[in-house]
Amino acid sequence: MLKKLVLAALVAASAVFAQINVSGRVAFNYGNVWGENTDDIEWGAGFILGPEVRYNINPMISIISGLELDYRRISTEYHVEYDRYLDPDLRDYDVTETTSFMYLDIPLLLRVKPVSFFSIDAGMFFDFNLSANNALEYEDETMSDDVSASVKPFEFALVCGLGFEVVSDLELNFRALFGMTSLSKNVDKIKHLRLQAGLTYWTF
Repeated sequence: MLKKLVLAALVAASAVFAQINVSGRVAFNYGNVWGENTDDIEWGAGFILGPEVRYNINPMISIISGLELDYRRISTEYHVEYDRYLDPDLRDYDVTETTSFMYLDIPLLLRVKPVSFFSIDAGMFFDFNLSANNALEYEDETMSDDVSASVKPFEFALVCGLGFEVVSDLELNFRALFGMTSLSKNVDKIKHLRLQAGLTYWTF
């Protein structure tokens, strides 16, 4: 009796693992923020990398999760003018302010494959902030400061995307992510917006 139970458990476990695929994903990350008073903020480039796991419910429907390192950047430029009446020797100058973030992302996506080479993804991302840095560049000078204390430790985003099978086990995917929670502790209603173009290789 015990041998039959063990055998049944092994068969069930092998059936479950047969429905699971593991991959490595790398993506170009182009991001900005949206919300109140964000018109002057410019898009910045970053990257995504990490493993993903796919659980195949049937040939058409699957669930994807993973653990990804996510580097993001946003920037803004502005002009500083001095009052010549106070000090005629002071010069005007331009400033580029860049804020960079590092997050750990956990995706949870529902994937639908209407045909074998094309898929549609929809779901959510749970993002945990690891670091944040703000840098000012002006007149060949650079100043940087750790601003992690002003960034919320957790964000939630909605995601939609498309995937195309390039060759067997190699996938080209595009995702758009819309932050639903404010990224800043000090300013309300400023949320991340990101576009990703990536490659996923399903190793097994």
